[in-house]
Amino acid sequence: MSESGALRVEDLAAEAGTSVDTIRYYQRLRLLDPPRRVGRRAEYGGAHVVRLAEIRRLADNGFTLAQIRNLSNQPTDDLGRLADEARVRSLSRAEVAGRAGVPEGLVVLLTDNGLLQPLDRSDPEPRFDEGAVAMVEAGLAISNAGIPLDELVHLAADHATNVDEVVRRAVDLFEAHVKADAGSDEDLAEVVRTLLPAVVRLVAQHFHRSLVAHARARMGDGDRHSLADALVAVDDLEVRCEWP
Repeated sequence: MSESGALRVEDLAAEAGTSVDTIRYYQRLRLLDPPRRVGRRAEYGGAHVVRLAEIRRLADNGFTLAQIRNLSNQPTDDLGRLADEARVRSLSRAEVAGRAGVPEGLVVLLTDNGLLQPLDRSDPEPRFDEGAVAMVEAGLAISNAGIPLDELVHLAADHATNVDEVVRRAVDLFEAHVKADAGSDEDLAEVVRTLLPAVVRLVAQHFHRSLVAHARARMGDGDRHSLADALVAVDDLEVRCEWP
């Protein structure tokens, strides 16, 4: 720390018990004010230390990062109530079906074939997070495009079987090379918040590229030029993944 009390980003990370990458990530999300600029030097202060402690406390109470960003003007007395409201509420099969506008039997079918993953596989009355609704809606959109639902489900089951093995290997890598080196539980949580969207984005982007490449390879000279142009155009599709 300088004589003026200013902190470099490395000093701030040490003072707050976090990492430089986490600080920069919070700044990109507009959770943390930018530093004061003195020439080419970035200087942080005590307010940044306090803010980082507040972010950690709110995250521990169940807030998402997006909610924390919007809580700056909330009275302190409301934080307990807001934390309860912020916690993820699980959904029953019937609730997933109702939100997606499909018969409950379809949710059962997708669950039985591994496309939908309940929060606890051992629970006789499975519960789902809200992402299950989006997955059912996506499956329905694919089916509405003309792909028979039963064949789509079988394809999804094959995909789920192979994904489970890849995921197990990915978790092994995480435990061997990331988890073992993490300092506190809080630091590990921040690593996960940064790493998980990147991994999902990487996998989704790879699947997209492979799908387009195989589709283009199947095309013959007699295929419609508009289809060829569409496949070339979707090469620019960017897969994004971020926390709500």
